Amino acid sequence: MNKGGQSISDRTSCYQPTAMGLSVAFHLLLILGLSVFYDPAGSSHFWPWVPSLGVSFSIRLDGLSMLFSWLICGIGIFVQLYAYHYMKGKPSSGLFHAYLTLFMLAMLGLVLSGNLLLLFIFWELTTLTSYLLIGFDHEQELSRKNALQAVLVTGAGGLALLAGLILLGQMAGSYELDRIINHHAAFASDKRFAPALFLILIGAFTKSAQVPFHFWLPGAMSAPAPVSAYLHSATMVKAGVYLLARLSPVFSHSDLWFWALALTGGVTAVWAGLLALNQKDLKLMLAYSTNVALGKLIFLLAFGSRYAVSAALMFIIAHAFYKASLFMVIGTVDKATGTRDYNRLAGLGRVLKFSFIASGLSALSKAGIPPLPGFLSKEYMYKAALEASYIPAAVLVSVNSLMAALALLVVVRPFIYKPTEGTVPATSAEKSVFLWVPPLCLGILGVMATTLGLNWINTAVIVPAGMMISQAPDIEGLKLWQGLNLPLALSGISLLLGIAIFVVHARIKEVIGAAIRLLPSGSQCYDRVMNWITRLASVQTDMLQHGRLTGYMFVLFLMMTLLTLFSIPALPLPDTLDWQDIRFYEAMLGAGLTAAVIIVLVSRSRLLAIVSLGAAGFITTLFLMFYNAPDVAKTQLLVETLTVIFLVMIVRRLPKLSDVLPHPVGRRVLNAGISLTIGAGVFWTLYSISATELDTRLTDYFAASSVIKAHGRNIVNVILVDFRALDTLGEITVVVMAALGASAILLHRKRGRE
Repeated sequence: MNKGGQSISDRTSCYQPTAMGLSVAFHLLLILGLSVFYDPAGSSHFWPWVPSLGVSFSIRLDGLSMLFSWLICGIGIFVQLYAYHYMKGKPSSGLFHAYLTLFMLAMLGLVLSGNLLLLFIFWELTTLTSYLLIGFDHEQELSRKNALQAVLVTGAGGLALLAGLILLGQMAGSYELDRIINHHAAFASDKRFAPALFLILIGAFTKSAQVPFHFWLPGAMSAPAPVSAYLHSATMVKAGVYLLARLSPVFSHSDLWFWALALTGGVTAVWAGLLALNQKDLKLMLAYSTNVALGKLIFLLAFGSRYAVSAALMFIIAHAFYKASLFMVIGTVDKATGTRDYNRLAGLGRVLKFSFIASGLSALSKAGIPPLPGFLSKEYMYKAALEASYIPAAVLVSVNSLMAALALLVVVRPFIYKPTEGTVPATSAEKSVFLWVPPLCLGILGVMATTLGLNWINTAVIVPAGMMISQAPDIEGLKLWQGLNLPLALSGISLLLGIAIFVVHARIKEVIGAAIRLLPSGSQCYDRVMNWITRLASVQTDMLQHGRLTGYMFVLFLMMTLLTLFSIPALPLPDTLDWQDIRFYEAMLGAGLTAAVIIVLVSRSRLLAIVSLGAAGFITTLFLMFYNAPDVAKTQLLVETLTVIFLVMIVRRLPKLSDVLPHPVGRRVLNAGISLTIGAGVFWTLYSISATELDTRLTDYFAASSVIKAHGRNIVNVILVDFRALDTLGEITVVVMAALGASAILLHRKRGRE
């Protein structure tokens, strides 16, 4: 308890209503604003940002981006409302709403970006904000581990994506999506086409949790239920699907595109469906079914026909509605019972009545029961598959059968089965209104989408978005009833197979479990890779960070030697050496510099060596003065003076040279060879530079711009303070951090002695 009897939990949660209200209002304003400016034909808005890098703040608002924007903001409103009661009383619950809003903004920026590099910035922002949300319960080790796993997997994929986007931008000569899509026909013959496609696929597959990167998504279930509902339905995991849909006009003509998407999506859907059947945690079951849904979407994008595109778009809508609703319902079940194990749940339909209705409507759509959106998308999936061959149709039938069985398990086991002696009694969590209103509204909206709003969906979403994906004018709207045909028969078959799988689920689960135990899981492979990286880092640290200064210097100079040996042959030298240009004072300074260095090498006194080293620095200062660099000479003089003073202060604490054991002869010969090589390389480089004609364009620019743009007549100062301000700031920051680190170490040692 703190002052006034108010607990820390109460104090940190008192901002939750305000944060929730502001977040919901912000979502509504975004929906209204985007809807006002939305034109189904598409529009682009452009503002220069970093023109030198080809980065602009451009917004592309068309059918595809608007579909995702509506889902991101619309589902986000219901998730924020649900989170109000779900997170009530928890520490930092107000901050949770802020994180959700930041996550929404990052995802919204991703789908609205009209520039590839801007898209990548928002892509990485979704990774960072999802890390905050997945690891929100950071007191738990599992939450921290799974959040780190998600950010490492998707972050590594993001690096591959960046490389692919850069290659794509180089092929097009621009990073603007409009230009890239309009000139995609010229890319197929470019040698960078295949590498760019491969790298972009890696980024999309990691983000959308495709095999072999599928394991991070179920691991993210350690996040609170509102995060799972939002993450799986309308945001991060669909970012990869959005990217592939957006770039489909560029790559869809490639065989590599078709086979990569078809095989990856098909394998992910089937394998994740089997893994989902093997779970007993309802939340994990839903998580793996999200892998299934994403695999189906990738599978459909591989075909790219008008039916496949229409089916994918309708399935994105259907999946967003029913998956968000089901996750919220499972969160409420967890609140009411304290468990998500369906073996311990039964008869909840009598207690959680509204949640039961919401889960029923959502599960019917998931199973593909008419007239719900899941049924309509399934019809067009089969039409698209039958256009290609019977093999993809068979894959979709098996996957949809698994989805139907999972839908029955999620609803029938916890809500309809009769309670037994081992089941957990439920409390009435529905007294909190926002725990059942959002999922119920989403279930009802799913019904209304196809029964009342199908014409609007076709006109505003399906046709405009489909044309953006397939670049074909023959995209048609969806029809709820198309008569008795083969796709309808396949829908019935998949539903009957799903019921059969549900009936014999216990036996199938034993077989699946036995088969899965023979194979390494994705999480196990991830742990092995991370352990291997950790061991490698440990070995490398022991090898390089051994605490011996001479060893550090040896490695540094050895690498400089190798660099010098590689670079010397590429440097030109003049044909003749003009000895007459050497002036008397230059020869005298050179002789003095040589003598000072020799004294440093042969001296038996550290003090004499320091004085000689300082003399070499002061002679170098004279060189700079003679060659009209007074500012640099002044800096060199100050640095040399301070260096000599510091070395004299330090040398008192060092042992005498006579007490130090000399290096072996072989080590001294190697050191001498390294020194001579570096010296020769530096001489060769400087002499080559002085013998060639210099490019003075940059010098002329600084000379002409110093007074006009920076209002300074000292060019060196202007370069450091104005033209290279960030570099100078970085150097100052490094020095300050080093000073702080040294101070902390010295203070720690002093306290230790005390």
